[in-house]
Amino acid sequence: MFVPSAAWAAPPALPEGETAAPAEPAPAEVAPPDAAPLVDAAPAEPPPATPEVSGTADAGASIDTSVDLGAGAADEVAEADADTDAGGKGRRKKRGKGKDDAVDSKDPGMVEGRREPLMPINAGSIGLFHTTLPDVGGKYTFRFRLHTDFFRKSNFMYRGDTHARVRGGVTIGFTPFKFGELFFSVKSAANRNERPQADRQDARAVFALGDVDFGMKGAHRFKNGVGIGGVAGLGLLSGSDRLRTSSVNFWFDGLFAIDLRYMTKKQAPVRISANIGWMLDNSLRVADYAAITDDVSREVSRFSLGGNHSRVRMRYAIDFPVRLGKKRQYGINPILEWAWDVSTVKEDAFLQQNVTASPLKRSTQWLTIGLRANVVSGLHIDMAADIGMVSPNFEYGPPQPPWQIILGLGWSFDPTPVVREVEVAGPPAPDSTPPPPLEGRIVGQVVDPAGAAIPDAKILFPGAAANAILTDANGSFVSYRFPQGTIAVQVEINGQVAHEATAEVKNGEDTSVTLQLTNAPAQATGIVQGAVTDPAGAPVAFTMRVTGQGVDEPFSSTESGQIALELFAGDYRGVITAPGFKEKSITFTVVGKGEVTIREQLEKDAPIATPNVSGNKSAIKLKKRIRYEGNAVHPESHAILDELASFMNGHPEFQLVEIGVHTDDKGAAQARTDERADAVKSYLTGKGVDGSRISTKGYGASKPVAVNMTEQGRAKNNRTVLTVKKHGG
Repeated sequence: MFVPSAAWAAPPALPEGETAAPAEPAPAEVAPPDAAPLVDAAPAEPPPATPEVSGTADAGASIDTSVDLGAGAADEVAEADADTDAGGKGRRKKRGKGKDDAVDSKDPGMVEGRREPLMPINAGSIGLFHTTLPDVGGKYTFRFRLHTDFFRKSNFMYRGDTHARVRGGVTIGFTPFKFGELFFSVKSAANRNERPQADRQDARAVFALGDVDFGMKGAHRFKNGVGIGGVAGLGLLSGSDRLRTSSVNFWFDGLFAIDLRYMTKKQAPVRISANIGWMLDNSLRVADYAAITDDVSREVSRFSLGGNHSRVRMRYAIDFPVRLGKKRQYGINPILEWAWDVSTVKEDAFLQQNVTASPLKRSTQWLTIGLRANVVSGLHIDMAADIGMVSPNFEYGPPQPPWQIILGLGWSFDPTPVVREVEVAGPPAPDSTPPPPLEGRIVGQVVDPAGAAIPDAKILFPGAAANAILTDANGSFVSYRFPQGTIAVQVEINGQVAHEATAEVKNGEDTSVTLQLTNAPAQATGIVQGAVTDPAGAPVAFTMRVTGQGVDEPFSSTESGQIALELFAGDYRGVITAPGFKEKSITFTVVGKGEVTIREQLEKDAPIATPNVSGNKSAIKLKKRIRYEGNAVHPESHAILDELASFMNGHPEFQLVEIGVHTDDKGAAQARTDERADAVKSYLTGKGVDGSRISTKGYGASKPVAVNMTEQGRAKNNRTVLTVKKHGG
């Protein structure tokens, strides 16, 4: 029979069958004079001064603006050179043909005077993977992208089947206008469905060849980062047996985006996009599905040929376009998309009877998580995964695969010249800054209260130096040079200040100090965390007795089988125990300020023997009757109920058992059986049986097995029956 492709993203089962925002440049880190390492030589000559770039060059400096041009750009060079006079006064150079009307060096969408390179969606205009952006790129830019996607799933549409699909395509885009883009795409697909069906009417391998999409997009991004636009296109469908157009699709989408790079002071690289539109889908005309009488073969054929229904299409996305490198020449863009299609047509030919309905019968939904990288110049590589969320009922569309991997490779070519500014340094200016005073050093040793050296202690000099020094294996250290005077010294061990002192630094001398701790340093600690599962991967609540480093005590996990401990650094042994599982011993080592992760699986222990209890898929049999004292369980029946609890704890396949209590017609029969059933359940749950596996029902005197006229008949009617309502074996 047909089965869902995933528990949360699949069609209902069919009937039974046969067997980049630019970052602020980081300032160069200059070590403070007082933190400079010890150097006995004279200070080096000051470096040449770097001239400041301004509209007018100083007498001793000049600015040369070089332009890397493509073929046929000599006119732009001549025109640009004419804008710089002989006196050296620089003005902004005119850009080559095809540039946008305004170029702002702080524009997050610009890279070296050109629009940042962009890529098309899988079969369309500029966008992410499935979401189209209201952007057409730089004027006269050309884009080329190869992409493929694939998945393979067992029990996808038919219980016992294995379905695999590989699709590929090439997309070409061109921007002939400032606000317009043209695109063209050719794509093909190959499907293979293997299943144990002798009379199948579909081919095992189906190829959909040479489908063509083309269209045009118009879009505009305002200066505040808000973009709007629209796209429309046609799809020419060829089918699987010929490279001729068999049917035509038409679609249009409205586009909207907000780019926070233009709306925030720090140009946060966040972009939020949305598409909504409609597709007139005629792909069901590619094949004669009415000629296929077998439901399974018809549904597999529709999926393999890419058949679908006319639908409303919605795409929502958030991406993070980050530009990297000194010239912002590299880019990386994490992408998250949510796609939602709603069928507007019902095809009764694909209606299936006696199936589980989809929670959203007209809807197809999937989530896309991906990454696109601009690795060099216009070269892009990308990878993403589609995760199926919802499939429609069969009469509204084909099933959505539970997963799909997307790979892409593309190039964006911009004929606009790259503009770079080159600074030419003038003569070095004299350095009037006096060298920092480097006068004396502190030489010392750190020891514990017993006089033993302490290695790797951190020595700090608050107010005098920003950097710290670590003691060597002998606990010794040598400081930077400091000006004459009193210098504060701190000893830090395991993140805590263990000792404070002062030292008197003298000109040209080394001051010797011994820093002896009054208390032993605190022992370093680390974190031990982890979880324990059963052989099926389900969490198990457990107890672990930990021994080592002066510790010998048990620690209990949470109900979900999680544990987290803080222990002193060193070696430990742990013994893990849990009811129903074999004991397990482990060893681990804790490192100071480190973390140890434990992931262990326990082996089931042999179940306790229950000679008086047996069961099958319909009932559990007891060799001894359950007796009652009033409406409570009689103490003489505790033993048989203990054995029943052990049987149920050792046999989880008995997922739901009904405790049915019957009685004779004397007194309040119904109330009596209700209370007795509850008493049996309460006893079993007290012995560790999960209450969700037990249901109770009092039958009163409604189902006698003997007449109530005699004592023997009434004794037979007073009985407890254990019925298996749900069995997992």
